[in-house]
Amino acid sequence: MRLCAAEGHHFVNVLRGKIGQTIELFDGQGRLASGIVSQIKKADVFVEVKTITEFPPRESGRVILAAAVAKGQRFDWMLSKCTELGVDHIALVQYERSIRIGRESATERYQNLTIAACKQCGRVFLPTITGPKKLNETIVELEHQYPQSRIIIGSLESSAQTISQFAGSGEDTIVFIGPEGGLTEPEIQLLEHYGAAPIRIGNHILRTETAATAFAAILEALRINGE
Repeated sequence: MRLCAAEGHHFVNVLRGKIGQTIELFDGQGRLASGIVSQIKKADVFVEVKTITEFPPRESGRVILAAAVAKGQRFDWMLSKCTELGVDHIALVQYERSIRIGRESATERYQNLTIAACKQCGRVFLPTITGPKKLNETIVELEHQYPQSRIIIGSLESSAQTISQFAGSGEDTIVFIGPEGGLTEPEIQLLEHYGAAPIRIGNHILRTETAATAFAAILEALRINGE
């Protein structure tokens, strides 16, 4: 098989790869192949596939982040780290206080960032990226896609639940992460109407990318401990 132009260029010009080198390939959908580079013609790289391993997709205990888009490189960093931490679905949400982004900028560019993160950490499933959509549309869409899920939002209230109460449940978890400036009162009320539980994971107000990464890390740790 021949690597696509971008991957071939990366192998030849960045990695300085050679004929006879063993490499791994993945399709982002759970298939991992091992092969040997058999031929290089300029930036065209041909691989002789030796083995293919298929991993089953996760059907429960998934982590879904419904997040506002942070500014500039901060959001790039968040996408990469949440991918490394195993987040299954990142739904981009247009909250009332969100910065405005176009739909095109929220697909190909962001997907390329998650591909790079998967290659770095050895993950074989790409996270799903959807949106950006308004909050009410996102809630309906995610509830339909994950009907057995629980919904949580961050809170600093002393009455909020602790994240440890979610350990070992095996349910899908949807976390709504607001923009800088926080969620508006109508947005909080809408989420509570759909059963969102306030969760406290610290004593300080977190930036969007910090909150998303913190929730991703905690939920991944709980998921692993519950398996």
